[in-house]
Amino acid sequence: MTRSQFRSRRRMAGFNLIEVMIAVVLLSIGLLGMALLQSTALRAGQSSSERTVATMLAYQLLDMVRTNRQQAASYNLITATDFAAAVAENNGRTGFCGAGVAPPSPQWQADRDAWVCAAARALPEVTGSVTVTGATNAVAGPTPTPAAPGRITVRLRWLDNRVTGDTETFEVTTGL
Repeated sequence: MTRSQFRSRRRMAGFNLIEVMIAVVLLSIGLLGMALLQSTALRAGQSSSERTVATMLAYQLLDMVRTNRQQAASYNLITATDFAAAVAENNGRTGFCGAGVAPPSPQWQADRDAWVCAAARALPEVTGSVTVTGATNAVAGPTPTPAAPGRITVRLRWLDNRVTGDTETFEVTTGL
């Protein structure tokens, strides 16, 4: 073996080490990019899950109102203060998120308590409201008055701190 052949083999051996180092750096950059993509996908998935839960909760309340059309106008009394009272400790209100507490007697109040508690458990820092327009409750008596149809809007707002760090709002309006 001549001296020039020996030198060229030594140079090639060092060049292979540089190639490996460059490949490791490129692979590291790619893996970091994949980790960032994964974390972004997880945050977006959680946000999507919360939006799905809010949608299901809103439609759940709409079904409750449709089932109890005789008291539909009373659901207008569901406000953001109900959500604050649901999570407050020792609030003195019956039926709110307490285990073993009997629900209140009017059906709309039992529906309100169940719905507000479900929302408070499922969504972070949730508030909401229900607006019923044009509907009147049925009146019993010697000359009963049937309930009048109307429109209902269910609005939920919650903290979406994983993606935007801001509040998200879901709102649905439908006829009764």
